[in-house]
Amino acid sequence: MLGKLMKYEFMATSRTFLPLFAALILVSIVNRLLSSLGLNVPSTIGTVISVILMVGIAVVTLLITLQRFRNNLLSNEGYLMMTLPVSTDGLILSKLFVSIVWYVASAVVVILSILILAVAQFDLKAVVSFIKQVGDLIARTPLRFFIYAVEIVVGLVLGIFSGILLLYASLALSMLVDRRRGLFAFGAYVVITTAVQTLVAILIAIAAVTRLMDRIDAWFVDIGSFGQSQIVILVVIVGEAALCAALYYITRVMLKSKLNLQ
Repeated sequence: MLGKLMKYEFMATSRTFLPLFAALILVSIVNRLLSSLGLNVPSTIGTVISVILMVGIAVVTLLITLQRFRNNLLSNEGYLMMTLPVSTDGLILSKLFVSIVWYVASAVVVILSILILAVAQFDLKAVVSFIKQVGDLIARTPLRFFIYAVEIVVGLVLGIFSGILLLYASLALSMLVDRRRGLFAFGAYVVITTAVQTLVAILIAIAAVTRLMDRIDAWFVDIGSFGQSQIVILVVIVGEAALCAALYYITRVMLKSKLNLQ
């Protein structure tokens, strides 16, 4: 059932995203051609349009993430969604996974568009030299490079998860009130964000006062800088995972036990 929910979610959202993606890539290609022909004024106009489309994609991605969750699960449509033979987890996860795919796709399309616009500015020799240096570095420490690469991917994925779940939790908490839910959701977002930032600041302050990093260096002096960096990265990843779990729990409890549709 989760697969079917994601399928219909992709079908509903792709009608907005795919034309935007196609428009940005097409404008970038046309702009690149105009620039190569020396048509500076049309090229400048094309660059402005490309930037507007990039910003538009970022805004639309955020708005659709909010709209699909709110309209499908927290409004009148929720009466239908909640009668489907699927668990609360399935409803949340279908929205979450599809949103993550569109966030990643949006980032890829924007980066590709920037590369198309900037390709003429690249120094080919410098690019080849950089790729060769990276290749030599990977060849010398393939295992460490692989570990760092996996950690970066995990960190980015958890970051996207936490960002989307923060929006979901804020919207879900708005069911605690009957009026001005948008304002309440925004307030919940600010409160949760501030609380998380305050907690991180307190933990960093405690670590500084107790000289925690010095203690770690003393305890694990034999593992070297790579091992010490892995400890720090592990703490960050665990913290991100804990935040995701807490936000997901809030969203799930609100939808399962405090459902108040409008």
